[in-house]
Amino acid sequence: MISLEEFAKIEANRAALYRFAAKLFRAPLTSEDIEMLAASDLATRAGDEAGIGHGLKVMGRYLAKRNTGTREMLGRDYTCAFLGVQEAEGKVALPFESAFTSDHQRYMGEARGKVYNIYKRCSLRLADGIDLPEDHLSFMCDFMAAMIDRTVTLFEEKDDASLRQNLLLQRAFLDRHIRNWFPEFARIASAIVQERFYKGALEYAHGVFDLDAKVLKNLLAEVGAARASFDLSLWELSHPAKDASALAYPKVDAKRCLQKKGMECSACASACPEDINPLADLRKHPQNGCTHCGVCVAVCPADALTLPRG
Repeated sequence: MISLEEFAKIEANRAALYRFAAKLFRAPLTSEDIEMLAASDLATRAGDEAGIGHGLKVMGRYLAKRNTGTREMLGRDYTCAFLGVQEAEGKVALPFESAFTSDHQRYMGEARGKVYNIYKRCSLRLADGIDLPEDHLSFMCDFMAAMIDRTVTLFEEKDDASLRQNLLLQRAFLDRHIRNWFPEFARIASAIVQERFYKGALEYAHGVFDLDAKVLKNLLAEVGAARASFDLSLWELSHPAKDASALAYPKVDAKRCLQKKGMECSACASACPEDINPLADLRKHPQNGCTHCGVCVAVCPADALTLPRG
C-alpha cells in the first residue's frame, strides 16, 4: 500500500498542475503575472512528460524574450481566442464545455448545468462577483485541484470508502467534462493565437489532462478500485437524493440494522461487488451505480435491507 508521504506528494503535484492550468486560461495575464512566470523559469521545470514539458519550455522561452509590449500581445491573443473575437473554421475558442458540446457552440448549454450540480453536491461554488458559467475550463481545473486536496485528508483519516469515491469522481469528471471537449477546443484555439506562449499553454494543459488520466488509473488500483464503476449522471442532477439516490439504492430498516443500533457490522458494504455502502449518507458520500444484484440483502444478518421495486 502506498504511504501517506508518497500519496501526499503525488497529490500535491497533481493539484499544482491543475492550478497552473487554471491560471493560464482564467483571464489575460497582467504585467505582474508575466514577471512572476518569467522568474519561475518555466523552461527548467519542464520534466519528462512530453506534452507538459514541451509546453512549459515554449512558454518559458517566450517569456525569456519579453519586452514592454509582451502584455499587450498576450492580451490580444487571449481576447481573440478565449473571448471569442476571432474564428477558425467557423468556430470560436471559448473555453467552455458548452461551446463544444452543444449545437452551434451555444453558450450556457446543458453542460454548464451538469457541472454546476456537481460543484453544488461537493459543497463548492464560484466566488462572489464571478459571473462566468461554471463550465469554464479554469473553474473545472480549480474543481479538480480542490478534490485532490480532499483526498489527502481522507487518506490521513483512513476513510477508505470516501477516498475511493473521491478518486472515482475525479476520473469521471476528467473524462466527461474536460477531456471530452478540450482537444477540439485546443485545435481551434491553436489556429487563432499568434504568440507561441498560448500555443505552449494549450500543449501544457493537454499534457496535464492526459497524464492525470494515467495517474488516476494507478491511484485507483492502489486503493482497490481499479474496476469500480461510478455513475456521474446522479451527480449531474439538480436533486440527486430525491430524483435518483432514494430510488436506486437498497433501503435500510433502521430498527433492524445492527450498525444503526450501535453494533459493529459491515457485512453489506464488505460484500458489495460495486463497493457501495448502503448505510452511508448518499448526500455526503458518493456511491457507484447499484446493479440490484441482491448480495447485500442476502448477507445482512438482521434482514434489514430491501431492494426497491421497478
